[in-house]
Amino acid sequence: MSGHVTVELAEARRGAIIPVRVTKGKPCPACATRTDETAAQSCATCEGESRLIQWQHTHRVRLPSGIEDGQRIRLRERGAPGTHGGAPGDLYVTVHVTS
Repeated sequence: MSGHVTVELAEARRGAIIPVRVTKGKPCPACATRTDETAAQSCATCEGESRLIQWQHTHRVRLPSGIEDGQRIRLRERGAPGTHGGAPGDLYVTVHVTS
């Protein structure tokens, strides 16, 4: 999973803590255990959208001082959920520096 953030040159030079908003999908708790596909499609919670519901989360990302345009920051286990109930993957944030 990846995202991007734009920061000013001054923030890149001195470092900063910035918010990064990410949209994720997770299994719908109302129909994840249903075996009947028709019942899952009429689910009021996820509306039959592949049994996933979307939610947003804001991560606070610490940018080290001296970060350069195009560098990526890795947030361990903050990405999309793993398959079959596995651990979430990593989230990569690409930094764009403006002058």
